[in-house]
Amino acid sequence: MTLEQSFPGLQGSPGGTILAVADNLFDFTGPANRSMMEFLQDQSKRLTAQIKSFDPKWHYDEIGPTDAFGTPIVTLQGLSVKVNDLRFQRAAIIARIQGDYRPLQVETLRFVQQQADKAYEDGMALLKAGRLSPRLSESEALGNYIDRRVREDLRERYNQLGIDSAGKGPVRVNRREDDSSGTDTTYRRPDSRVKDVAFDVTLTRKTLGTAQVRGFFNTDFRPSQVIIIRPSQLGINHTYVISRPETKR
Repeated sequence: MTLEQSFPGLQGSPGGTILAVADNLFDFTGPANRSMMEFLQDQSKRLTAQIKSFDPKWHYDEIGPTDAFGTPIVTLQGLSVKVNDLRFQRAAIIARIQGDYRPLQVETLRFVQQQADKAYEDGMALLKAGRLSPRLSESEALGNYIDRRVREDLRERYNQLGIDSAGKGPVRVNRREDDSSGTDTTYRRPDSRVKDVAFDVTLTRKTLGTAQVRGFFNTDFRPSQVIIIRPSQLGINHTYVISRPETKR
């Protein structure tokens, strides 16, 4: 899957267009006449075969509960986790072997959305318990907590897959992105970047009129899209993409 499939209408859309993420990007859907368990098992087999076609030496380490005889206990939740993991591993291998980062952009979006939702839920609980100390506002404290959690989780996930997100490569987490278009070099720090796509985790709705978003587009890596990721608890159109404006540099 590519970002064009994740955001219906993105391909061929005018510069500066804002498009909401597809409703089913974060869910598993299968044929109505088959159980979800069977669907996920088929997905697991298909993904495993695809990964091995790219890297014959690849091996998947099963991690999960077992019964008294050591037989894996297969659950719907466990299969969902496995399929998500396999999709991310497939994307990482495609990026490493073929240099195609489009699948990794999609899996990064899926992962960051999931972690942002978890961090929002945990952060709200901490606020209610008085364990987050606001300096300016509760919203600021919650936003900072979510940013920190998501970045840490994403760095760890990339590291598990052998992806260096702290260097000068095309996959980066909270790294300086220079803008040398003016007299003096300035910079921005997207929460993450995969090739030519910037990701920003936020509680606030942002548009092309937001200085930070314009700053992302002006950086030297020239992102084609900026994806705004907000916790799904904030309601409809929580996550959306802003395509590059059609302006001369």
